[in-house]
Amino acid sequence: MLLAVTAFAERGVTIVTTSLPNAVLCTYYSGTVTAIYGCTPYRWSVVGGSLPSGLSAQASSSTTSYTISGTPTATGDISFEVQVKGCGGHISTKTYTVEIQQANNYTVDLNWNASTSQGIAGYNVYRGTTSGGPYAKVNTGGLVTSTTFADGTVAGGTTYYYVTTAVNSSNQESPYSNQITAEVP
Repeated sequence: MLLAVTAFAERGVTIVTTSLPNAVLCTYYSGTVTAIYGCTPYRWSVVGGSLPSGLSAQASSSTTSYTISGTPTATGDISFEVQVKGCGGHISTKTYTVEIQQANNYTVDLNWNASTSQGIAGYNVYRGTTSGGPYAKVNTGGLVTSTTFADGTVAGGTTYYYVTTAVNSSNQESPYSNQITAEVP
C-alpha cells in the first residue's frame, strides 16, 4: 500500500487596506485597516512613524481589523507604518499617509423622510468613512428637529457614509436608517 502525503503552504496574514481617508482638523476621524489569512488572534501595532496627534488605534474584538480614530489636533501629511502579526508568526506591514486638512467650504446637505412613529423628539445624524460603519454622531448641541442637516465638517477627496436615527420623547433611539454615500470632490 502506498501512502500519499499532500502538504499545504500556510498563507501568512496580509493587510488588505490600501489607503486611509483624509481627516479634518478638530473633527472626529475614523479609518480602519483590515487583514486576512493566517491565524488569529492578530496582534496590531504602529511600528514606524506615529499616528497623527489626537488619534489612537484599537484592534477589533475579532482582531481582524485595527481602527484608527479620534480628533486630530494638528494639520499636515502624517505617515506611519502599521504591522500585524498572525498567531503563526507571519507579519504584514503597510505604510499609510493621512492628510489632516483645515476645515474647508465643503458641505454635505442631507435630507430624509420623517419617522412615522409616535412621539418623535428629533433625529441624530451619524457619519463614517467605511461603508457599514463604525459611525460617529455629527450633530452637536442636541437633536436635529427637522429632516434636513448640513454637514460642514467634511474634507475634500473623501467618501462619507451617513445614517440617521429617530429619538422619541423617552430618549429611546431607533436602529440606524439605510446608509447613504456622499463623495466630496
